[in-house]
Amino acid sequence: MLKRSSLLWGLLPLVALVGCAQQKKETWVNTTESGYTTGVPEGRSSIVFYRQADAVQGPTVNIYVNGQYSGSLQPNAYRQELVCAQNQKIHADFTRQDAAYYNKEHAGDYYDLPESAVSFFKIVDNGRGRPALQNVSPEQAEEEMKGIKRQNHTLSRVTSPEKCAQILKKYSLQSSALFKFDRSGYNDMLEKGKQEVAAISADIKQNPDHVTGIEVIGHTDPEGTPAYNSRLSSERAATVKQALSESGLNPKVISAQGRGEQQLLVANCRKRFPKNAQARQECDQPNRRVEIILHGEK
Repeated sequence: MLKRSSLLWGLLPLVALVGCAQQKKETWVNTTESGYTTGVPEGRSSIVFYRQADAVQGPTVNIYVNGQYSGSLQPNAYRQELVCAQNQKIHADFTRQDAAYYNKEHAGDYYDLPESAVSFFKIVDNGRGRPALQNVSPEQAEEEMKGIKRQNHTLSRVTSPEKCAQILKKYSLQSSALFKFDRSGYNDMLEKGKQEVAAISADIKQNPDHVTGIEVIGHTDPEGTPAYNSRLSSERAATVKQALSESGLNPKVISAQGRGEQQLLVANCRKRFPKNAQARQECDQPNRRVEIILHGEK
């Protein structure tokens, strides 16, 4: 009995070591001291993603641009991506925590990136212990990136075409002319709104070979919760996409998204009319809109 007990006690440290080995944290490091590039080619935009040491607790953070893998970030590291100077969807998520790749395909925020310039996004905690991306000024990024190294252990899978599509034309439709109040379905579209969408479709068909993409973007005013506004703007954009498709345009080149109250044309209506709801509603009218943007080559 004594010999058997001694054998068991001798095995315990080995079992403990195996357990520790299985729970070992990521230790790979592949960084360089090089700084980010400030020169950006014409028609392109550059994005710098960085993660401070205490930004969010967790494993490596993967960065996605338009659903395509850009790279991974450990604490105290940054990456830089060259993309077309147009609307881009970016998203951050912990590695190996999106098993079905649903978040990679559907989550993220859209940003209109400036041409021939560098935009900066930092990793932050979204308030629920998960990573999110926050757009910051170059001045803030320069200060916060001191001592942060370039992460270069993986290759980007973000496609970079030789030519970037340009914005050929932009249409802006007032939601009040498109939909009944607080509605978003196809059966809720006003006759005037259907006529306006049909006219835009006819205009697009004049030069179909030059159009490579049609972007439909819904916007709301700040009244209501952000979640509600995001859903309403997404549903309205999807309905306008449906109307364009049924008018004879190729649905494969049409994308729809909602940005809720993220991009207000008039941002101070609450401050100007804190106690006058009707005045606020009139002030906010430019914010309640659906934009149709044509991308292509001139």
